[in-house]
Amino acid sequence: MRALPILRSTALLALGITLVSASCNRDDDESSVNPTIQFVIEEGYTYQSDTVAVSDTLHVGVRISKGDDGLNIFKVLSKYDNGAEVVQDSLPIGTETFAFDKVIRIRPVAGTERWTFSVQETDGDIIRRALTFTVE
Repeated sequence: MRALPILRSTALLALGITLVSASCNRDDDESSVNPTIQFVIEEGYTYQSDTVAVSDTLHVGVRISKGDDGLNIFKVLSKYDNGAEVVQDSLPIGTETFAFDKVIRIRPVAGTERWTFSVQETDGDIIRRALTFTVE
């Protein structure tokens, strides 16, 4: 019967540790602000996924603003049908805002093209926005 008080003490100790650790506030629990990637929605720009013709030419613009962390690298990636992503453009960023325009020449084959615009922050986080085109 001596095991019961030890078991009860161990359970109470575990409960106490859990309650104390749950009530602690940590600095990294604060929400952070991610960078924003906005597509340019002016006339002449493509800014949403759509169905397009083979061999079409699209003009896509992105405007990026930093969040809590600095901007490090910008990339444009393409993916055709179920293939792997391929880096089309990769540029270092050292500013708080960044603008990039891309002329996309749709391939002369029906299928799907996905174009992803990503920014990596100085802490390694990556934010992405993508457009998918059904090519007919």
